[in-house]
This record gives sequence, C-alpha cells and structure tokens, in this order.
Amino acid sequence: MPGELILTVDDEVRIGELVGMYLSKDGFRHLSATSGKQAIELAENEQPSLIVLDVLLPDMEGYELCARLRQKTDVPIVFLTCKDTEIDKVVGLSVGADDYVSKPFSPVELVARIKAQLRRNRIVRSRQVEENSVIISSEHVQLRIDAHEVYVDGTRIELSVKEFQLLAYLMQNARQVLTTERLLSHIWGYESSLDTKTLQVHIGHLRKKIEQNPAAPSRIITIRGIGYKFDEPIKDL
Repeated sequence: MPGELILTVDDEVRIGELVGMYLSKDGFRHLSATSGKQAIELAENEQPSLIVLDVLLPDMEGYELCARLRQKTDVPIVFLTCKDTEIDKVVGLSVGADDYVSKPFSPVELVARIKAQLRRNRIVRSRQVEENSVIISSEHVQLRIDAHEVYVDGTRIELSVKEFQLLAYLMQNARQVLTTERLLSHIWGYESSLDTKTLQVHIGHLRKKIEQNPAAPSRIITIRGIGYKFDEPIKDL
C-alpha cells in the first residue's frame, strides 16, 4: 500500500539508494541502514512495514540480525544478498525470512516481491481479526488463532509467523491434499518467485515441532509430486 515504510539494510549505500528510488516511484516511504545496530534501532523506533536485509554486514551477520529482528517484529523480511547457494537460502528462511532475492537483482522484481509480501501480510492480519476466536483441534494438536498459540499434547510450542500460518492453513483444510503451488500462493502471496525449497524448509521445521517422529511423520504428510496434507481429523468444538 502506498505510504508504507520500507527499511533496507545494506552496507553498500548505492544499493539502498537504488532500492529507495524504485520504492519511491511506487509511493512507498524508505529508510536505509548500513549496519545491524542501526537497523535494530530503526526497526524499533520507526516500525517499518517490511525489511530488506543483506547477509554481509560490517558488525554482524545478516542471519543473526534477522533472528534478532524476529524477536521484536513479525513484519515481512526479505533477504537481498550475493550469497545465493541453496544452503544460504535454507539458512535465511530458517531464521525467519519470508523471501530470498539474489544479487545481481532486478529492482522491478524486488519491488514486486515487496508488494506481494505486504499484500499477503495484510490478508493474513485481516483473516486473523475475522477469525478472532477460532480454535482448531485435532487429537494431538490445538491451534488458537486469536492468541497465536499452538499446543501439542497439551504442551505449548513456539512457531514462527510463517510456520503458524502454514499449520493453520493445513489444519483448516485437514485431510485435503494442498498442492505446493496453492500453499506458496496462500502463505507467501505468489506462486512463481519462490521455489519448492522454501516450502520444504518450513514443513521440515513444523514436523520437528509437532510430530512425534519427524523422520516418519504422521500428521503432516507428503503427497509426492503434488504437495502436503494434515492427516489428523479435526474435532468439532
């Protein structure tokens, strides 16, 4: 939405200026930080709607910064970095990022991804307000939309924002096979710019947290070549 504030964190000043120029064309406001410390201060004081974050920073690694920001805010975080191997992307998503863009990059594509993340974030927040008191329960898992809480056999577990959204959508459609494309579209807001690795990483984290045996999952089931389903029946409350 025009007027929303975007924070870019990159020690290359020209990157921040370039991204800021393209964001301004679309009506966004923009702030730049060149260090992790400055980014934390701006995130706390200015409360941006989205953060674009480099991995290589002078005072701390971007992955560490992302994890620290995740303790303070649930706004979308997009990595923009030259570190583009598969393991780099997995680590970035694991510490709480919502998307991962490799340098060299297209400013137009980056802005499109920013818009998609903001749109998805608004939809999710609106849905949570509408479903303010919804509780979804299976035999072993209970999810409380309003409190953003998940319990497995009575024990509360901590999920990231995306993990919570993914589990909620799977449980809302329990025993239905949800395609990879549908899950990416619903949770991340678009289908083509993220590969299946993004979803696999989050599914893997969820299984470690809610499955009795993550190596042989019985709750979140892979339907090879298609997608996933939550395989426990949902109780009527």
